[in-house]
Amino acid sequence: MTASTISYPLALRLLDEGDAERYIQAELRYSAADPLAVTAVFDTTAREPVPWVFARDLLSAGLDQPSGKGDINIWPALDSHGMPTVRIRLRSPEGDAVLEAPSSAVEDFLIQTWTLVPTGIEGRLLSIDAVLDSLLDRT
Repeated sequence: MTASTISYPLALRLLDEGDAERYIQAELRYSAADPLAVTAVFDTTAREPVPWVFARDLLSAGLDQPSGKGDINIWPALDSHGMPTVRIRLRSPEGDAVLEAPSSAVEDFLIQTWTLVPTGIEGRLLSIDAVLDSLLDRT
């Protein structure tokens, strides 16, 4: 990736009612071209990887407190060994999943994004025309 983007691979543990530990390979992506958003791309059994886009601030807040409403919720937790984790709940009409990532990995990713685009200056990088095109699906 270029100097204006960050790609961070990680394995997320899928939490379900079964006893077996299951992991999903994922990649967190961040781009200075869309400075408010993070994209999580999940490598599932689907034909194509499944992307979810959400606010960088939501991911950051979820390190310390329950955050989010609706389709995406993020909160701090401890894994079965007492290590700090971040849990991410994704809801869609097709289903509901709770994933767990090491807090240290999420924090490392966020530090890289803050180095690229510090908190508070995101608005200076936004193009209002690009935002309107995206909202109006004129891309």
